Amino acid sequence: MKNNLQQLYNNFISECKFSACLRPETIRGYRAVFNLFIKIMPEVTSNDLLTKEMLNEYFKRIENRDRKVGKKMISGVKRTTIKTHWSKLNVFFKWLKENNHIEENPLKGIKPPRVSYDDFKRLEDNEINKIYSAIINYSENSTIARRDTMMISLLLFLGVRKGEFISLQVKDLDFNKKIITIRGETSKSKKTRNIPIHPTLLLHLKDYLEERKRGGYKTEFLIASSKNDKGLSREGLKHWVNKIIKISGVKFHLHQFRHTFACKLTESGTPTASLQKLMGHTSISMTAKYTRSLNAENMDEEVCKISI
Repeated sequence: MKNNLQQLYNNFISECKFSACLRPETIRGYRAVFNLFIKIMPEVTSNDLLTKEMLNEYFKRIENRDRKVGKKMISGVKRTTIKTHWSKLNVFFKWLKENNHIEENPLKGIKPPRVSYDDFKRLEDNEINKIYSAIINYSENSTIARRDTMMISLLLFLGVRKGEFISLQVKDLDFNKKIITIRGETSKSKKTRNIPIHPTLLLHLKDYLEERKRGGYKTEFLIASSKNDKGLSREGLKHWVNKIIKISGVKFHLHQFRHTFACKLTESGTPTASLQKLMGHTSISMTAKYTRSLNAENMDEEVCKISI
């Protein structure tokens, strides 16, 4: 039966929200990919037009299109982006087939690209120091300086995901037990976990909360917006990252802090099972992916421990 593709997608998203109870972050990712798909393939308006040939044309178009990133025009996309699009569209196409809206998944026979994860994703100590120094030297006022310093320490010493990061609330802090609770409803794994508070982070948290109290902030969210008494929004977080990149000269994305957290713990001898719990992973294999950023130069002591 021929149906409007947008309406079918809306039905799919509703099921993701209310039946599967997927996280808002996951649904946001699905929407972003589908919206680009509709933009790139405006001629595909109904389910009967979903074919293998059409999907091949879609991937060809996104690989060849020009797009503006900052002030530069860039052609094509990374292989990781292609794989992400393949994966998210595949979930929707499987749903269409299961609900008898299509006979065959149009991605059948189209393999996702192989992605190499040997890239170096962690942040170096000198880069982290540059970021801290830039915040101290270029912040507009003491409240912003203390907030931004605390934010970097949260990322560095908790290894949290973006959604978990901006969803943190003041009530999640337990200074007596020295732990921070990452609530299940904000986590990708949907499981609540507790992370010990590093001494440096503890210092920055108390410093910021005192400053926040003096400023009269009442928001329940830990990271307050610089514009009002509300939690930092996703758009505000994006603006914050761009600001820190500009003043520090260090190009980074938030997920690099998560890689850095994993590598630092691994290098300090933390067992993989413990690292898995701290990072909120459902499988050891997922945790192992984060250690791909380990630097061979940091493993000289481990090699020297070998005895025959």
